[in-house]
Amino acid sequence: MNSVIQSLSNTRELRDYFHDQSFESEINYNNPLGTGGRLAIGFAVLLRALWKGTHHAYQPSKLKAIVASKASQFTGYAQHDAQEFMAFLLDGLHEDLNRIQNKPYTETVDSDGRPDEVVAEEAWERHKMRNDSFIVDLFQGQYKSKLVCPMCFKVSITFDPFLYLSVPLPQKQKLLTVFFFAKEPHIKPIKILVSVSKENASATDIFEAVSRNMKVKAGILRLAEVVRNRFHRLFLASQSLDTVSPSDTLFCFEVHSQDLTKERVVELQVQQRLVIPNISINKCAACQKPQQPDEKLRRCTSCYRVAYCNQTCQMNHWSDHKNQCRAENIGCPFIISVPESRLTYSRLTQLLEGYSRYSVNVFQPPFQPGRISPEPPPSKMDSTQPSAGSNPGSETGDGKLPSEVQERDFRPVHRPHITSSVSEPLLTSAFSKGTNLPGRERESIHSYDSGFSELRPESQEHLGCEKETSYEKAPKPEAAVPGYQQPSASVRFHTPQFYIKLIDPSNKEQKMEDKGDAPLELPDNASLAMVWKNNERQKEYVLVESKELEYVEDPSSANEAAKAGYFTLEQCLNLFTKPEVLAPEEAWYCPKCKQHREASKQLMLWWLPNVLIIQLKRFSFRNFIWRDKINDMVEFPIRNLDLSKFCIGQKDDRQPPVYDLYAVINHYGGMIGGHYTAYARLPNDKNSQRSDVGWRLFDDSTVTTVDESHVVARHAYVLFYRRRNSPVVRPSRTRGAARGAECTAEADGAASQVCRRAGMSLPPALQSVVTDAMYCFCCLTRG
Repeated sequence: MNSVIQSLSNTRELRDYFHDQSFESEINYNNPLGTGGRLAIGFAVLLRALWKGTHHAYQPSKLKAIVASKASQFTGYAQHDAQEFMAFLLDGLHEDLNRIQNKPYTETVDSDGRPDEVVAEEAWERHKMRNDSFIVDLFQGQYKSKLVCPMCFKVSITFDPFLYLSVPLPQKQKLLTVFFFAKEPHIKPIKILVSVSKENASATDIFEAVSRNMKVKAGILRLAEVVRNRFHRLFLASQSLDTVSPSDTLFCFEVHSQDLTKERVVELQVQQRLVIPNISINKCAACQKPQQPDEKLRRCTSCYRVAYCNQTCQMNHWSDHKNQCRAENIGCPFIISVPESRLTYSRLTQLLEGYSRYSVNVFQPPFQPGRISPEPPPSKMDSTQPSAGSNPGSETGDGKLPSEVQERDFRPVHRPHITSSVSEPLLTSAFSKGTNLPGRERESIHSYDSGFSELRPESQEHLGCEKETSYEKAPKPEAAVPGYQQPSASVRFHTPQFYIKLIDPSNKEQKMEDKGDAPLELPDNASLAMVWKNNERQKEYVLVESKELEYVEDPSSANEAAKAGYFTLEQCLNLFTKPEVLAPEEAWYCPKCKQHREASKQLMLWWLPNVLIIQLKRFSFRNFIWRDKINDMVEFPIRNLDLSKFCIGQKDDRQPPVYDLYAVINHYGGMIGGHYTAYARLPNDKNSQRSDVGWRLFDDSTVTTVDESHVVARHAYVLFYRRRNSPVVRPSRTRGAARGAECTAEADGAASQVCRRAGMSLPPALQSVVTDAMYCFCCLTRG
C-alpha cells in the first residue's frame, strides 16, 4: 500500500489536481459504483499530509478503511499485491470523480470492415459516454484487439481502453552448451553458449543462435545429443528442448547445402569403436567364478566385454547379455556430409580421420631395432611349447596391456590426410579357438583369442581366423609413425589405423570394401562405424583412448552466461503484442460459426496516455497449487522510452510517444511472503526529464535519497512513465478553489475552537490531524 501511494503521490498531475482542490468540483456523490466521494477526499487528505512536511510518518488508516469497505479482500493486515491495490484505488478514484451522472447503455463497437481510425474513434466516444474523469484523461489509453477464427477465418477487431499495461516476461532461461562442428574437419570444434527458454523452446532456437554466431544458414545445421559416446537423439527443427538440461552434451553439425552442390548430399552418422574394449575381466559373467590360474576365461567374440568359463555359462547368460551385447564406443560421434559425386572410400577415410582426432588419442608402439613390423601369430607347432620364463597364469584375459608395452613410451600417431589409394584395413575378428602363442607372446595379448559365438546366425562371422586378403599380403606401406623401421622404401602408401563398417537402418553391419576413389553407393539413413584396429594379434595395431573433446571458445557467445535471465522492456512489449492462441477455457464465440473457438488473439497499442503504468508479470499461476515468481532482471530505460514502433494509431509528430520514468514499485521475496518498496521522483511540471525533487527510496516509514543508478534493479514490479510535452488540462479551478477555500477556512476555524475549549495549544502534527478531519467533514456535508 505504501509503495502505491508514494508512487501516485509523485505523479505530478495527480498531486497538483488534488493539492489545489480542483477535484472538489468534480466529486460525484451519487455514483453507486463509487464511495460517495469519501475515497477521493481521503486520498486528497493523505496527499496533503504527505507534502505538508509536518509529519515524519503518516498512517493512512482512514484511506485503508474506506478501501476495505468497498473491497473486503483488503480488510486486515495481510499483504496484498501492489498492482491489485493500485488498480482498485485508481478505479475507485475514477468513479468518485466521474463527470457522468447518469450512464447511458452502450454496445461494443466492432469493425465490420470499416477503417480502424473510424472504429477506434467511435469506440472511444462510447467509452467516454460512461467514463469521463481526470483519471481517464491522465492514465487511460486504447489498444486494438484482433481475433481470428481458426475454422472460418472470421476476423473481429475491437478497440478497448486500458488503465495499465500488464506485459509478460520471457520465460525462464537455461544456458545450453553446444559444440559446433564445421563441414570441413580441419576446423576445430567451437564451443557456443546458447540461452533458450526453459519452456516451449525448440531446436530452432539453437539453430538460429548458432547461425548468428557462426555466420551459417540455419537450414544446413543438424543438432544431436550425445550420451556415452553415442548419439542419444537427433532433433528436428520443431522438436522441443524442454527435456534438455544445461548439463547435457549437444553437438551441432554443419552439412553441405544441396543448393550449392547442385546434387544429392549424403549425410552419415559416424561412431567410433574399438575391436577389443579396454576393460578388465577377472570373473565369469554367468557363474561369477573368479579367474583360476590354470584356466582361461573366454570372451564373447561380438562385444568382448564379458567372459565365460565355458560354453555352458555363455548359453545360460545369453538371455541377460543379448540386449547389452554391442561394441564399446569411444571418443565422440559425429555427422559428415559428402556430395554424392565425391562419395568415395578415400574421402570417407579423410573425413573420419579429421574429425576423430579431436576426441581420441592414437598411439602405436615404437618398434624395436631391426624389427619390420609386429610379429605375426606363430605357427601351431611353435605354440605347443611355452617359452622359458612364461607364466601360464598370466593368461587371465584381464584386458590390461602387457608389461613390456606399458613400460614403453607411446608416441601419438601422426595421421595425415590420405591423398592416394589406401590399403585394405586389416580385419580384426577374433582368432579361431585353439590358436595358441608362445608364452612370452601370451603375456602380451588379451585372452580374446578363444571367444564363443553369440548363438545367433549373424554372429558366426566372428568365429575363426579371418583370411588375409591378397592386398594384405602385399608389401606393407611406409609407417607414418616414428619408431617403425621399414624394409623397403618403395612403398609410399599410408595404412589407416581403422576400417569402416556400414550400418543399415535395421542395424545390420557390413564391412566396407576399400574401392579407393571409385564412387560409393550407400543406402539412405545409413550410418558408419569407425573401428579402430587395437587388436594386438594383428600385424599392425594401435592403442586408442578417449580424451576430452578439443575445442575453442566462441568469443561472440562469451556474454551469453551473463544474459541468461536478463531481459529488456522491449522484449516484454514484443511478447505483449505477439499473437497467441486462446486457451480452451478462454475460447471466443465466433458469430459466424456460432460456436466457441480457440481463436488467435493479438493486442496492439493504438494510442498511449500521458502517464503510462507498466506492470511486469512476475507472478505466474499455473494452477491452484503451483505458483511461481520470475526474479529475472528486466532492463528498462529511465529516460527516452520511445514507443513509436509499438503505437500503431495516428501519430502526432509534435508529441511522439516518448516517456521518462518517475516511479518504480519493487517486490522482494516470493509467492508466500515479500516486501514492497518504491523509488520515486517528482518530475518538473514543464519538463519531465528534470526533477523538482530527486530520487528517493520509500521503505515503510523510512525515506532516503538514492542515486539514479540504483533505480533499475531486478526487483522492479510496476513502472510509472510520464509522457514528454503533453500536459493534461486540469478542470477550471474557479468553483473548486472557492469551495476548497471555504472548506479550508471552516476546518482551520473548527480546529482553533477545539483548542480554545480544551484550554491548551496543540502540537503542529496533532493540529494538522484535527484540521484534516474537519476538512473531510466539511467537504462531505457540503456535498
